[in-house]
Amino acid sequence: MSIINLSYTVVTNPDSFVGFKYYVKAGDAFDANDFAGAYKLKVADLDADDVLAAQGAAAKLGPGEYLTVSHSISA
Repeated sequence: MSIINLSYTVVTNPDSFVGFKYYVKAGDAFDANDFAGAYKLKVADLDADDVLAAQGAAAKLGPGEYLTVSHSISA
């Protein structure tokens, strides 16, 4: 079984997004099901601690901030 780790960064300039990126804007919640669906992943394979951390970071976003979320897969 693979474990999918999440990482995130807070940005203030959405124009810096190049290519397909998953992001959460201030006032929105990080949805693990939506993230998994966007990348055709199994939500059960997402590291639960990473999901909680991304949800917490999204909840702390201020006006004009975005949370970009990415993933890596480890065997």
